[in-house]
Amino acid sequence: MKLLVSLIILLLTFTVGQAQIDDRLSEIQNQLDSLSTINKGLTEKLDANIDLNEVTLSNFLLAVSNVHNISINIAPKLNQINITNNFSDVTTVTNVLMFLCKEYHLNIEFTGNILSIKPHIPIQEDKTYPFAIDFNPNNETIAIDTKGNNLYDVFKRIMDASAKNLMYAPGMENLKITSYIKTTDFDTAMDKIALANNLTLTKTKDDFYIFDTIAANNETSKNRSLQNRLNPNLSFKVLNKNAQLLDVDFIDTPISTIIRVAKDSLDLNIFMASPLEQAGNVTLKTKAITFDDLLVKIFEPQVTINLSNEDNNSSSTSSNRNSNRQENTTAPTSYTFKKEGDIYFFGTTNQLSVRKVEIITLRHRSVNIMSDPESMVTNNNVRDNFVTADQGFRNQTNYNNGTNLNRSQNYNNQNAQLTNQESRSILDIVPEEIKQGLDFKVDFELNNIYVTGTSARIEFFKSFIQNIDKTIPMILIEVMIVEAQTTNTLEAGVSWGIGDAPVTTQGGLFPTTDLTLGAQTINKIINGFSNTSVFNFGRVVPNFFATIKAMETNGDLKIKSTPKLATLNGHKASFSNGQTSYYAIVQRNVIGNDNPQVSEIRNYFPIDAKLGLDIKPYVTGDKQVLLDINVIQSSFGQRIADDAPPDINSRNFSSVVRMKDQDIAILGGLEENYKNNSGSGVPFLARIPILKWLFSKRVREARKSKLTVFIKPTVIY
Repeated sequence: MKLLVSLIILLLTFTVGQAQIDDRLSEIQNQLDSLSTINKGLTEKLDANIDLNEVTLSNFLLAVSNVHNISINIAPKLNQINITNNFSDVTTVTNVLMFLCKEYHLNIEFTGNILSIKPHIPIQEDKTYPFAIDFNPNNETIAIDTKGNNLYDVFKRIMDASAKNLMYAPGMENLKITSYIKTTDFDTAMDKIALANNLTLTKTKDDFYIFDTIAANNETSKNRSLQNRLNPNLSFKVLNKNAQLLDVDFIDTPISTIIRVAKDSLDLNIFMASPLEQAGNVTLKTKAITFDDLLVKIFEPQVTINLSNEDNNSSSTSSNRNSNRQENTTAPTSYTFKKEGDIYFFGTTNQLSVRKVEIITLRHRSVNIMSDPESMVTNNNVRDNFVTADQGFRNQTNYNNGTNLNRSQNYNNQNAQLTNQESRSILDIVPEEIKQGLDFKVDFELNNIYVTGTSARIEFFKSFIQNIDKTIPMILIEVMIVEAQTTNTLEAGVSWGIGDAPVTTQGGLFPTTDLTLGAQTINKIINGFSNTSVFNFGRVVPNFFATIKAMETNGDLKIKSTPKLATLNGHKASFSNGQTSYYAIVQRNVIGNDNPQVSEIRNYFPIDAKLGLDIKPYVTGDKQVLLDINVIQSSFGQRIADDAPPDINSRNFSSVVRMKDQDIAILGGLEENYKNNSGSGVPFLARIPILKWLFSKRVREARKSKLTVFIKPTVIY
């Protein structure tokens, strides 16, 4: 079966070739026949005198041209052909020429009546495959059909159709490309072309497709010049040269390469105190960054906290993000930079040429952290009043005895606390990782911080300070304190008695009745009843008296206080309004044994009753206000003795509320209710209706007190 197929293919090939030859000879025959009508020499019989014994084809044709008067141009290559044929005299010149064309593969070109005879050169068939490229710009897809086409032709057609840039290494333009890819996305098609034709493909950040040949096993990477010059991990574009604004995309790129490319692109002045080949690699991508900020990010310090298991103490060591990894026994080398004028210095952190001094001035806040004012609520309850007085008495006793240790110690402790509060600076709230490796001095008078260290660490610290150097909100707190008191007293009844001496009738009748009747007045009343009745009621003794009370008292008292307080965010504001009273403490000392003498010392100590208010505001990020509120209200009561401390009625509450700016918070509920319903009288008679008012006395008393606090915060920037 295979043999049969092979014979058929061979026969078809021979047939096609023979047909092409017949077509060529037929065309020559037609041309000679047409020319023979003009040139009769073509139809003449060949002259028998022409010698054909071992002559060259060119000499034979020259003889024919001379004998038969035919214009023939002979190609020089025909001198290399010898003929030995013996043509008969019946053969025409046309037949001879046709025989020679067929026998020796000659071709005749006709120019008028001139015949140019030359070797026949077969027309080479164009076997180039008609490749096709179909690109759809709407969805970025492409279809490719190539078979053995030159790389230059294929890539040129792809670039013309897609408007994308394809590059290849020198010498690859005649490389044969074969690929048949149905419609797919452009990047996938390029990758498969490279895969199918033993090529490498690299797409750069600026969307160039770079093709190169794959190196053989015996080739070194140095021979691949295009691949060596191409760095796909470094994309560097200058957006504004004057402002040094860059668009960068680094993927594990050496820092030394970044500095070198930036120097050439921005025309920078650079001083290298130490080479940066060991500085490490960086991965960074950003659309817009200045060169100075780029250096800060590259050399930004990174602090590693090492925990020791032996002593459970933590220690921090500073290193750079770009430092090379080394063994724990060797300290890593850290690199940094410094800028002076328009010169950039690069080197290790321990080199003086890259260290600098920076003065940082805070614009919106103080370098000194201010402490809160003294609280008006703390240490103002009832127990603390007496504890304070007792401590004062003990201090005075020790002072009189010559021992003033406690008093001096307390005084020193208070001074130490005040000193610590006043010496706190903003550095106390900066994390240790940010301050690592820097030296600081704080100038409270000029509100400055003086920093010494490497440029990268200083810029890192400066960036943090600038982020927290914000305007601290001020909160205006409007407070309205309202205390309402309502009293109601009803007292009625009659009391009888005998005094030490006669009593004169006196007292008031209206609007309140409080009347005392003497014996004389009472006898007159009794005589009046006796004269109008059959009974004689008698008389009372001269010292007899009677008291009649019938009165009602109502009262409303409202006390309003409207203080306004202002404080910074996170700091306490205090308000106090009160009264101070004193009580006595008597100290008696016995001096001597045989003839003892008693000395008495009377000391007066203060005790306070006040209305105190402490508010600490916090402003949140959404402009709401958190208020930490403490309120205390205390008042004096009765004394059990003239020199004894008074009773203190105390009310206090604490609350944390959240509210919007300029909203009003109402804090109330501090109510005090007092009721008293008491009476006295003669048994049994005090219960008889109507008569009970003559033989009893009753008191009804009610008192109500309520404290309400209104608070309105206003945030001011």
